[in-house]
This record gives sequence, C-alpha cells and structure tokens, in this order.
Amino acid sequence: MRTRTLFKRLEKVEEVLKAHSIYSQDCICFPEKEQPFFCSPFEEPVAASVKCPVHGNRFRAPISHIYVSRWRLEKEPARRQGLSAQYRKAWEASFPTELWPAVPEVERTEDGNIFFRLKDGTKICVSDYAKSTDD
Repeated sequence: MRTRTLFKRLEKVEEVLKAHSIYSQDCICFPEKEQPFFCSPFEEPVAASVKCPVHGNRFRAPISHIYVSRWRLEKEPARRQGLSAQYRKAWEASFPTELWPAVPEVERTEDGNIFFRLKDGTKICVSDYAKSTDD
C-alpha cells in the first residue's frame, strides 16, 4: 500500500472518530458517570446557568442536595483533583479556581436574597439563579 493512500485512510478514520467523540475540545459537560457534587444548594443553579456550546445542558438536573459538613467541604477540592480531566474542565467552567470557593452571605432585604462573595470581592445573587431555573 502506498504511503499517500495510507495517510488518506488515516485522515478519514480520524474524521469519523472526531465526529463520534462525546467530548470535543469545546465541550464543558460533566461526564455521564461523574455527575457534579454540590456542597451548597445554591451551587447547582449557578452551574446550570452555564451551558455547553456543543450540547447545551451539562448535567442531569435536578440533583438532590444533602447537608455537607465543614470537613467534607474543606476536602472537596482535593477530591475533584482525583476525578477525570473532563469533570475538572466542566467544574472550572462554572466555578473558576481564581474566584471560588465563594462565601455565602444572607442579606436582610425584603426579598431575603442570598449572595456569594467571590474571592475577588464580587457579590453575586444566587437567589436570582434559583428563580431563573424555576421559571
């Protein structure tokens, strides 16, 4: 078999494999067998608001939330490092390392909004995320 023919065949095989690939370079979905674990019920709507440019929704929702103790919360970043590269990429798309973990703050306003204060000092209203996903 000639070298040129072999290269052409390899290129065609690569194109087919790329087309059937679940996770392209642009995909920021969580792997099917590694669904996200949220330490706070307000993290889920924030993560759900970020859509994958390839697939749209990035994980199965809603995810039931259970209480997370402080020691578990502190060990969560280390646990994530042991998960797949696709999981870490999906998590980083929602919660950039330079801004998270955020500190929850409950403000005494008439509507009882809950805010997260990010590491850079920015405050985001997570109550708004929860309302937008309920609609």
